[in-house]
Amino acid sequence: MDRSARPWQPSLLFARVELKARLLLPRIRSSAAQQAERLRQQADPRAERLAQALESIAADRVLGQPREALKRIEAARHDLLRSAELVPWAEESTQSLAWICARASQPPSGARLLHHVVSAWQPRQAIELGTCVGISAAYQAAAIQGTGAVTSLEVYPALARYAERTWERAGIDNARVVVGRFADTLGPTLASAEWDYAFIDGNHQGPATERYVAQVARAAAPGALVALDDIDYNDGMRAAWQSVRRRPDVAANAVIGKIGLLALR
Repeated sequence: MDRSARPWQPSLLFARVELKARLLLPRIRSSAAQQAERLRQQADPRAERLAQALESIAADRVLGQPREALKRIEAARHDLLRSAELVPWAEESTQSLAWICARASQPPSGARLLHHVVSAWQPRQAIELGTCVGISAAYQAAAIQGTGAVTSLEVYPALARYAERTWERAGIDNARVVVGRFADTLGPTLASAEWDYAFIDGNHQGPATERYVAQVARAAAPGALVALDDIDYNDGMRAAWQSVRRRPDVAANAVIGKIGLLALR
């Protein structure tokens, strides 16, 4: 029997991941407030805008329609975490949908951080690399529903289909998924619009991350924001973060938990 398909394992994994994230939240909020103060000393409009985003994280308030949307997203996640359906996964293997959701999706605490960032930045065109089952895209799309849209790139067709179901279940009507390898889909997608926000979470290798940042930065609108997930995932990602935050086209940078933020010139 495939051990990953046991229904209790994903639930335990998800609970552990979310507990760890929640325990880190007070430190993340405090750090966000401190970094916002530092950024304001730069007297740069891009740094000021990033400071405002960090203050939203420090306050951690979601009100009105977005709050209801987040509740619907978590209800959709709950359904996914109970699914024993096997889905094609990396390296020609299969995993239960519940296990993929528990292991690869942003936990609620981390997803709220992304929601705050997007809500403060208010991009009209947002791109995400790495859809999985659509949780993080849903949180980001909920922040700009009615004013902006999220396009998410996903390698695995089966996961893309479940992402679309997640969005439908949560009432998210401003997200779409593009299926294919990033090498094939990123360039054409970037050429299709002027992007003012990107979330890179699809390939946790340092050199690949640096390439994606460079590619997004060339196509992005002036003053765009780039968010990178798992910047402390391994030595390669840590080195990549140190490299990209020093790019000449980066006006300001900040770190919230495991997510790095780059405000472009």
